[in-house]
Amino acid sequence: MSAPAYTPIATNPFTGGFPSSEDASAAVSSASSFGLSFIQKFREERLSSLRPASEFFDKNRFSIPNGFSTVTSRFNYNLNYFQGNYLLLFLAIAAYSLITNPLLLFSVAFVIGSLYFIQRIPAEGVQIGSSRFQASQLKFGLIGISIILFFISSLFGTFFWIIGASAATILGHAAVMQEGVEGDFVSVV
Repeated sequence: MSAPAYTPIATNPFTGGFPSSEDASAAVSSASSFGLSFIQKFREERLSSLRPASEFFDKNRFSIPNGFSTVTSRFNYNLNYFQGNYLLLFLAIAAYSLITNPLLLFSVAFVIGSLYFIQRIPAEGVQIGSSRFQASQLKFGLIGISIILFFISSLFGTFFWIIGASAATILGHAAVMQEGVEGDFVSVV
């Protein structure tokens, strides 16, 4: 069995204990290597099919489709051919919606930060005031707080806006973009 991809820090962040410099550097390097490997894997798998912007926005290939069969043919070709570009477009729309909704951005950052600190709580729990709380109790409390925060920050409205805006943009582009000449050669072979 292989060793875990991370090194846990064995201190309680709420009592003021600090890890040694070796533990801290090991934790930072393992976290950064995980983040870098995730980004590298994402780039290799998903963004390898990224097409140049000149090809994605080629105005000579834009035309109104003649009928439903033309639209479905263009969907089949363009959704596969421009999948990297469409993924970037979806991520850009999602980032835009997070940036323009600061309360939602705060809510997401609060939940991620809280989960980060809750994972570092030792088995004996943490003392807050005169009460001792276990990690499971704090996670349950975080669920209640995050439901309220996400309701106030309009998570569902933003989620459906991202889906609708992405679908309209991506499917609209795929419908009006003519298939490339390489599509003609595939049908012959």
